Amino acid sequence: MAQDFSLNVSNGVGSSNRAPILVANEYHHWLQRMERLGGGQPVMNHPTKDDLDKMENDAIAFYEISCGVSPDNFDIIINCKFTKEIWDVLKNLYEGTEQDQDKKLTTALNEFNNFKANAGESLKDSFKRFNLIVTKLSNSGTVRSNHETNLQLLNGLGRH
Repeated sequence: MAQDFSLNVSNGVGSSNRAPILVANEYHHWLQRMERLGGGQPVMNHPTKDDLDKMENDAIAFYEISCGVSPDNFDIIINCKFTKEIWDVLKNLYEGTEQDQDKKLTTALNEFNNFKANAGESLKDSFKRFNLIVTKLSNSGTVRSNHETNLQLLNGLGRH
């Protein structure tokens, strides 16, 4: 019978040059990662060298990504068969759909355009809050010029 103890090591973080550690309460994750380490690629009748190279690269990327996610995220990608599937699932999870991204951009633009210092807010806190808004814009793919950003901040500080 396997002992149930924690090594304080998660199979959510791995290495490409060694097999994942077997921890009793994470056996299912360990098993999936071991299967992926073996390749798990479909068999082709007459693969070309290019096909074999692509399959090998996909298997390496597949395993690297599998070892690089937390157990919670691994549960989300566990049924993916190809690297592109994993990539798309994780991208959708963290970036959202195109509609989600548009909503984030619209929200960030509104926050930027309507920025004003709050009553009693220090200059440092106002700048910090404004900088977070500019970062949201940047993360959404919209970059404002330094001139426009500075003017918006100054205008926002002037209205109380």
